[in-house]
Amino acid sequence: MPRLRLRKIFCVIDPTTNTQRALLRAANMALQVTGAVVHAYLCFSLPGSLPTERREAFREAEHSRHRAWLAEIVALQQANGLKITTEIECQDDWRRALVGAATRSGADLVVRASTPRSALHRRVLKTTDWMLLRHSSSPVLFVKSEEHDRVDKVLAAVDMRAKDEPHQRLTDHVLEFAQGLALLTGAELHAVSAYSGSTNVVQPPELAKRAGVGPGQAHVGDASPDALISTVAQELDNPLVILGSIPRTGMTGAVVGNTAERILDHIQSDVICIVQRPQ
Repeated sequence: MPRLRLRKIFCVIDPTTNTQRALLRAANMALQVTGAVVHAYLCFSLPGSLPTERREAFREAEHSRHRAWLAEIVALQQANGLKITTEIECQDDWRRALVGAATRSGADLVVRASTPRSALHRRVLKTTDWMLLRHSSSPVLFVKSEEHDRVDKVLAAVDMRAKDEPHQRLTDHVLEFAQGLALLTGAELHAVSAYSGSTNVVQPPELAKRAGVGPGQAHVGDASPDALISTVAQELDNPLVILGSIPRTGMTGAVVGNTAERILDHIQSDVICIVQRPQ
């Protein structure tokens, strides 16, 4: 199995709540991987109705308030031995700002809490998930579950029937990351691949060989990818799911969600998405 470097984890802090699922998951993963550092990033924005002459004073006051609050939150994790750094920004477009901050950090993994969205919501609004799935230069871990124990099972979701070179390359990236993470954390590796119709059948031994797992850890089925991944994830008691995404461009990419976004809304497992840029 390939070696995976996980030296820095970029964690998106939600300034609107004291429940930081992303930080808990990032902390547990970092402690599971000896030497990993968590970079906790918080971005806030100012009210648009604030008079110009008051904006700077208000910004400084809010920055101080968030700095004290964030220091209190990370202190709990530092007491557990976590290596953690912090960054606070004030930007009107905080979604775009966090993508830029994640890129600047040079992190090996971005972690953020995700909540289910309706199909309409995904189509008409540029959510934080939308921004990260289209612009992140690093794999993104979307934290869905409330449980943040050690990673004990990893499920790599791939398309074994893809014939085009970009999707074949994406399959390689997903499997390499999943294999590396399983080796790094000591987790049990599984793989899943959906197919459609009798002429596109994927056999378990074929998937097992490609993924480097035993026959009992290769899951295939005639179903849509999101349906099969959801079923297998439930059977495995919500493992960490790893999948890939090639962002659409143009108007289609602006209004139509891809498979990764649909899966985010249909499973309870945490999801790592490998974003592959078109070449």
